[in-house]
Amino acid sequence: MLSVHLFRQRNIIQTVNEVSQKLSFEDIHNDYDFVQFSEQLKVMEKPPYIVFYDSSNLDIFLNHICNLEFIPGALPRLVAVSFDTSSHMILQEKYPKIPSVVIDLDPIKDTLPEAYENRRYIIYQLVLLTRTRICASLALRGISFWAMQQDSLWIENFDSMQLEDRYPDEYMLFDTVGNEQLPEYSRMHGWICGSTFFIRGNPTTHQFFMQLDSFMRMHQSPDSSIMTYLCGHRNYRCHRLPRWIISSSDYFRGTRENTPVMIQVDSDQKDETKMELFQRANFIFRHENGTCDRRAVHKLRDAVRLAFPEKLRLLGQNTYAESIYKRLHYLYKHIFNVDRYNNKVFLTVHYTLI
Repeated sequence: MLSVHLFRQRNIIQTVNEVSQKLSFEDIHNDYDFVQFSEQLKVMEKPPYIVFYDSSNLDIFLNHICNLEFIPGALPRLVAVSFDTSSHMILQEKYPKIPSVVIDLDPIKDTLPEAYENRRYIIYQLVLLTRTRICASLALRGISFWAMQQDSLWIENFDSMQLEDRYPDEYMLFDTVGNEQLPEYSRMHGWICGSTFFIRGNPTTHQFFMQLDSFMRMHQSPDSSIMTYLCGHRNYRCHRLPRWIISSSDYFRGTRENTPVMIQVDSDQKDETKMELFQRANFIFRHENGTCDRRAVHKLRDAVRLAFPEKLRLLGQNTYAESIYKRLHYLYKHIFNVDRYNNKVFLTVHYTLI
């Protein structure tokens, strides 16, 4: 079984490497439309909020825009990168004032047969790798920016916090996984989530993303785990933002006395779409006629506190415990400074997905 797994892992790495060569860093960086898009970002007064999307999550993105519409200062900084032409055209029709560009991945996806083993995971890695190359290109041009996801909730005015000015000496700001209320996250200190991050465009951050690109083509690891590993080098000047500012979906596993400024919402139900999950949690800010629902945005804090009650029921059943052997193992790592924060372990987090 181990040999079969290693064969599949090698096949994934080789396939990602092959398909990613069809849209190289140079192809993106020198693309005429992308160059024009980059010039638009350069003249913006504040670092833009870049959201990456495609047809599979366009409905969530349109819902996200309605979330931002009633938050002062948010929409003027929003820009978009689409990974297929159809979603790009729809966004242009509905919101022509939002700067946007398309980096079409459909021709590359079409080269992979539907029955191709681990096809969905390979496409997932291709999307992350393309995002990495876009970030590298913008950093090379000296453009500072926020990378965000369309399934994030803005409970408060994130824009008013001016985080990029609050940490002027840091090159990169990252969100993290975890929840302080749950002991199993104590061994994941500093693990980057990667749904929301700020990049200060300069040669160092360009090098960071080029290293990330290279690593993703040689290992079966998500970009967030590689970011965590690379941030171990102090010259990259990475800073982890506190979870009261930006939290991952792990927030919903604890009590909700305090709500973060922003939460990224993941789905753990394979038989449920992201939109169905948002509907179940009352995270819908868009009427059926396409207009935005101000009332739903104003009630978002209450919706967050009441969402996913099934997760709260599991809170009291937490039976997490470490054996003496495991505690000694971590003590040894701590004393001898051997991957004391489990950053190398994080690199293997996707091994069980194939």
